[in-house]
Amino acid sequence: MKRSGFARWACMPLLVASLAVAGSAYAGVENDLAAAENAYAGLDYANALTAAEAVLAQQNLSHDVLTRATRVAALSHAALGHAEQAKQQFILLLEYDSEFKVDSKLGPRFAEPFAEARGYWQAQGRKGGMDVQVVIEWGQAGEIRVVTRDPLGIVKKVSAGHRWAPAQTYTTAEVEGSGRGIPISANPDGSTRLEYWVRALDAKNNAVFESGTPETPEFKVVSEPARGDRQQEKKKSIFASPLFYVIGGSILAGAAVGGFFALRPTEFQPPSTGRGVFGASCGSARCD
Repeated sequence: MKRSGFARWACMPLLVASLAVAGSAYAGVENDLAAAENAYAGLDYANALTAAEAVLAQQNLSHDVLTRATRVAALSHAALGHAEQAKQQFILLLEYDSEFKVDSKLGPRFAEPFAEARGYWQAQGRKGGMDVQVVIEWGQAGEIRVVTRDPLGIVKKVSAGHRWAPAQTYTTAEVEGSGRGIPISANPDGSTRLEYWVRALDAKNNAVFESGTPETPEFKVVSEPARGDRQQEKKKSIFASPLFYVIGGSILAGAAVGGFFALRPTEFQPPSTGRGVFGASCGSARCD
């Protein structure tokens, strides 16, 4: 016990250090993104582009950060007259945010590359995005079904996490590609709220599409069936089962056969025959 306690305390500095590194990296990305957006707002397009590209060079970006940095990069390229680079960034931006629109007041330097990017997407015939469906019932395991629409082919895997409140730790899983179910454990006793998040990730683990986050998850509530509903469901399940009718039919058939043998005569009784004489008879003699 002392050893395990010592090991836990010995690992604490490493854990704290790793959290500090992660927090520092996140703070650095946020600072670079803020610098990019502030520079663009101040019409300093060159520095805005440099700061935005510094953000996009990072890994593990959230969907919000990825979208905002790409937006600054696209608009800065357009402002600097880099039409082709602006077009490519706008194409990416419309994958991340299909509803984005350029302000018509910005002029042709912005409107033209954006129009070409929209033309590209119109030729695809569909928008980028992700559909998430949670299939779960009370007391049963379920799954998170994910389908991505990714004409650019930049999504490499799907990552998801779920937990049953009030649990604090997520159960996480990754699947390659789209259209595969991610398993969900059955709800434990007393828990009705499922919290979850889903991310479609690119080669750098950036969230191309995102539904919920570990900090602000999506949720689904499951309700315990009422007692009457459970009994009715059980009755339905019995009478809906083909096995019920097979067994019932066998019992009825057996009863019919048993009844036949139980009711049939045990001795042969020949039918009485008349003597071919009209009139009554008294025993074996003819009545006078």
